[in-house]
Amino acid sequence: MENQKNLFLAIIISMAIIFGFQLLVPQPERAPVTEEQTSDESLVDLSIQKSSSTVLADRGEVIIQSGRVNFDNSKIKGSINLNGAIIDDLILEEFRETLDPTSNLIEFLNPLGSDNAYYLDTGWVSSDSTVKLPNSSSIWIADKTTVGVNEPVKLTWTSDQNITFEKIITLDENYLFSVDQRVINNSGLSFDLYPYGLSKRQGIPEMQNFFILHEGPLSITDGVLKEYDYDDLKDDKKIKHSSVGGWIGMTDKYWQTAIIPNQNEPVQQTYSYSFVDNIDNFQTDIVGERISVSNNASISHNFKIFAGPKIVNIIDKYIEEYGFDGFDRSVDFGWFYFLTKPIFNVLEFIYGYVGNFGWSIILFTVLMRICFFPLAQQSFKSMAKMKKLAPEMQRLKEQYGDDRAGMQKEMMALYKREKANPIAGCLPILLQIPVFFALYKVLFVTIEMRHAPFIGWVHDLSAPDPLGALTLFGFVEWNVPGILQILNVGIWPILMGISMYIQFKLNPAPVDKMQAKIFGLLPIVFTFILGGFAAGLVIYWTTNNVLSMAQQYIIQRKIMKS
Repeated sequence: MENQKNLFLAIIISMAIIFGFQLLVPQPERAPVTEEQTSDESLVDLSIQKSSSTVLADRGEVIIQSGRVNFDNSKIKGSINLNGAIIDDLILEEFRETLDPTSNLIEFLNPLGSDNAYYLDTGWVSSDSTVKLPNSSSIWIADKTTVGVNEPVKLTWTSDQNITFEKIITLDENYLFSVDQRVINNSGLSFDLYPYGLSKRQGIPEMQNFFILHEGPLSITDGVLKEYDYDDLKDDKKIKHSSVGGWIGMTDKYWQTAIIPNQNEPVQQTYSYSFVDNIDNFQTDIVGERISVSNNASISHNFKIFAGPKIVNIIDKYIEEYGFDGFDRSVDFGWFYFLTKPIFNVLEFIYGYVGNFGWSIILFTVLMRICFFPLAQQSFKSMAKMKKLAPEMQRLKEQYGDDRAGMQKEMMALYKREKANPIAGCLPILLQIPVFFALYKVLFVTIEMRHAPFIGWVHDLSAPDPLGALTLFGFVEWNVPGILQILNVGIWPILMGISMYIQFKLNPAPVDKMQAKIFGLLPIVFTFILGGFAAGLVIYWTTNNVLSMAQQYIIQRKIMKS
């Protein structure tokens, strides 16, 4: 009886951890908002540019209204706007909006004047107002009209003071732009300049709005990840930090932009918000150190700009190649990063051999069972002994009746004599909760799992099983209302519930009738709860149940015969 109480308690705790972990664990307090600036940096302020028009036009129409340099590396395609020399047109060629292969490609960056404008810019600011610098209306001259992989384009603009500004923009085979900025001073003047890079977004994008996922501005500041919601910027208007290296940008669930300076360079990072022409404007930017420009001299500066999907192995490659500090934190692996990312790496390693993340999850489950095998073995042995002792425990209950103290004493003596541990079954359940949660996080946040198919009817491991009971498992076309979705459980959740029921049947039967009824309902409860979870997670749970049953069944047969 004591064993059943402990096991029941373990299951309740497990459920609480699964569905309330992030709410129950206090989150670290956000670092206080500061106005950290050097004396030089306080002289410059990179203000959000005003939107070009309150009347929004079609994206394609806006693009054809300006001179452009086209780029395409088979992963991203788009163009650089020669009005301001900004990157404001970028389409992800490998990702579509839905599972439908004919659905639209993801349009990631959009020009000013179109809906949901989102662009990247680099340039110079100065504390000397007499120096004429290029701005958003400056028209640059390009030395070519199209660029490919590692084929730089040079953009040039010369002021009437005879100061020439150049941008040499190079795109690699993935999602990284290198922007070399040069200034050639033949003006007869000497002045100071500060290099800047920014990402600017209009409007709040569609978001998951789920508490375990960050979407919005973020940065690595002196090695520390900082995350702010769009509402945070609305409240604070401007947030500034000083950093050496790092990066700053904006992230969606699967894609992001980032401005990345030299990792040894002291910079000022700024998050900004303004409301102009009835449009929300959000900006993240970096301003570098002051550079003195003498007459007849030239200077240069480099920013790296990332714009694309957060593919883990590509991000890790950039960390290895360029030393980008904490760039892998852009993938929201959460506070269990130390567990979540290794689990992802194992899944991807297995995927490299089997070519399917569904099979990768199943083999990962087998690997976890091997790792937990010694512990599970001892647990199942103890539970088998408890099952064998069930008749004796029932006899003690009948013998002692309401004398709970006497019955408890005799049961403890029985456990000691038979070397049975009534709480041994709890530990394996509790140890698997962090793995369960980490796998859930991997399925939820990594783009590798987005639209990743398994076999049969499962075409997206990151989404719930699509064949629900209320649609007769796909035989009836019906858009099930949200309130009924909890009843629309799919085939894999039902298989999980069946496996869970069989597993409970292998456990010692509760002596208490109320406990027996509750245990009998748990598989049904879990079936409906997990029915709305990612199919990949349910596949993991079901496979784990089947493997546990096999191990438990073999042990019980051996002990019951002894």
